[in-house]
Amino acid sequence: MKSVLHQNLKNLTKFSGGVLRLNPSTFKRHTLPSVITCRCYNHNNSDRIIPELMEFPQLYTPKITNTIRNRFLAATLIRPYFDKDFTIGQFCSGAKLAAHQVSQSLATGDLSDIEDSLTPSCFSTVSRNLSLFSMKQRAELDLQLDDISNHYLYQIGIMMDDQPDEFGNYGRQVECTWVAQAFKDFLSLVDECGGNPMDVKRAMDAQGGPTVLNFRFIRDYTKNVEDSWTINALNYYKVLQP
Repeated sequence: MKSVLHQNLKNLTKFSGGVLRLNPSTFKRHTLPSVITCRCYNHNNSDRIIPELMEFPQLYTPKITNTIRNRFLAATLIRPYFDKDFTIGQFCSGAKLAAHQVSQSLATGDLSDIEDSLTPSCFSTVSRNLSLFSMKQRAELDLQLDDISNHYLYQIGIMMDDQPDEFGNYGRQVECTWVAQAFKDFLSLVDECGGNPMDVKRAMDAQGGPTVLNFRFIRDYTKNVEDSWTINALNYYKVLQP
């Protein structure tokens, strides 16, 4: 039986915004503070709040050039030729739900429910590196949906073969890199700080700052190929890693 996550990834572009919608007034009040743009890292994983799961660029700031290019590719290539139902907003909503389910599996250390939803190389690398996490480090990945905020599509990549296969079809794949910020029990922290943004920031900084999620999804859109979105890279890191 396929995992719930695998089914969700299969229908990633079909999630309605209502599935993950927060109360608008609550969301406005509890948006995560902007992260700083300067960080220093110790590459010794044992000293890090969240060790690396994969070698993957640490992304957190949107690039205006990527945003414009993403909209252009979605409107002129993906919807007309690959997937008429694709929208960036619905993709991000589905990615957020998928990231939540992956986070839950990683936190428990039981990856059986997500094996079908990661590429083999990604699953192998994540499994190997997660086995080196302490229980405390795994607990940092125990994120709830309300903990995940400020998420966006960082970059769309389209890969097309120069030569057709034996049936005359050109291979074409789409990669979408998604980024989010999160903080465990964020709404509770806001309440404890009386909603004071400076107090919230100080409390978050004392715990390493927000957690940044980097996920890359891939899907094969080659003609006559049945495929669904699969995760081929993922990582978590604290903004203020020691």
